[in-house]
Amino acid sequence: MVIKLKHTFILLISTTFILSSCAQAQAQAHAIIKIGLIADPQYQDAPGSGERQYRESLWKLNEAIDTFNYYQVDFIQNLGDIINEEWRSFDSIIPVYNRINPDTETYHLLGNHDFSIDSIQMTDLLETLSMPDCYYSYVKKKWRFIVLDATDYSYYANPLHNHPIDKIDGSFASTEGLPNHYDWNGGIGEEQQIWLKKTLDSAKSLHQKVIIFSHMPLKPEHATNLWNHKEIVDIIESSSNVVAFINGHRHEGGYAFENGIHYITICGMVNTMISSYGILEIYRDSLVLKGFGNQQELAPEQTASHGWKVLLEKK
Repeated sequence: MVIKLKHTFILLISTTFILSSCAQAQAQAHAIIKIGLIADPQYQDAPGSGERQYRESLWKLNEAIDTFNYYQVDFIQNLGDIINEEWRSFDSIIPVYNRINPDTETYHLLGNHDFSIDSIQMTDLLETLSMPDCYYSYVKKKWRFIVLDATDYSYYANPLHNHPIDKIDGSFASTEGLPNHYDWNGGIGEEQQIWLKKTLDSAKSLHQKVIIFSHMPLKPEHATNLWNHKEIVDIIESSSNVVAFINGHRHEGGYAFENGIHYITICGMVNTMISSYGILEIYRDSLVLKGFGNQQELAPEQTASHGWKVLLEKK
């Protein structure tokens, strides 16, 4: 089977120059898990605005699904904002996700633009996205994947979450004077934080390594960060089994490595005339992120204190 990727190139470099002998051997081994990653398609049948090409996301997502099928990923994790506005946008883009191989699951999470719909339609969001709840976790081959709801404390999503408005006001007010003081961001509420701690404890007791997915980033410092990002960082960095935190929302992408955790922001699909998506491969003691289209090469190698490495490649 041959896949033709629009405006996509493949760069072949001898691994002798970029990998240690140990990492090279791992890269040649069979990946334990392969994950298709997509962030911010923001589809809408509307003209583009600046760098955002809303209509183009349909063919770009089709390309990503073809690539995921070709590489036989184990599952897809969407990182939020699959639409820009209007409920009918879901009717066009959800069938594209459904083109994935029948035995490959697709997991969604909530982004701020997914709430750019009539408030009475918000109760149908979880069913439309086949989500068991606003935040949840799942296990694959002794790995725990935690899906957070970054829209938990927010003004735009409260018709669904129904939190006391003073809780949202307090979370937003805590960012006064900070780069992320925008109402299109959000925070993770008290109940979700309790659940996160319990889920991390459960994973640790079962000797499961953990990757966390969210729409909004935690690091590095940026205008798009979660309102209470420091609280969440404290929780996850106190857990020794968290390997990576992966998110969307910041369309240009980003990367930080701190206290043994890789903070990876996947580039937004909507912000390019080519495409942007990735495949995360999990090996015994390394992660390899393969970028396609606009997904940039972030770093050749970073080594974590617990022996983990992340190798980020460009396709």
